[in-house]
Amino acid sequence: MRKIMTVATLVLILGFGFAVARSMARETMEKIGGSSGPVGAAVKNLKGEDLGTITDVVMGPEGRVAFAILTYWISDDTQRRIAVPLGALSCQEQKCVLNASKDKLASEPAYGSEDELNEPKVAGDVYRYFGIQPYWTEEGTKK
Repeated sequence: MRKIMTVATLVLILGFGFAVARSMARETMEKIGGSSGPVGAAVKNLKGEDLGTITDVVMGPEGRVAFAILTYWISDDTQRRIAVPLGALSCQEQKCVLNASKDKLASEPAYGSEDELNEPKVAGDVYRYFGIQPYWTEEGTKK
């Protein structure tokens, strides 16, 4: 009987933890771009030039949205996907603004896979490229 109570308690705790994490993720996504989050949002720079569309987001190891994946055309038949720190974007509804030129996007450091973006060095390099302090560093946690 004691084992059953212990297992039932663990199941309840895990279920509650999952529900809280899911709720927090949904709330974060709504804050950054509506109910579906920023996915599908058009991105422009401060000059109003079209930079592309957010096609995905990448969660950090702690479950926080760390990057938006921006897809844009580099030629008539070639698209490029780059990672943009979420903090570099200003989003309302399905429209986002990024303080970057097309040239800056073209020279952004490439990443091999979205899994690489969970590596602190790769992720930190992308954050710093866009002038954003990585949130997992000491300076980033003071905000």
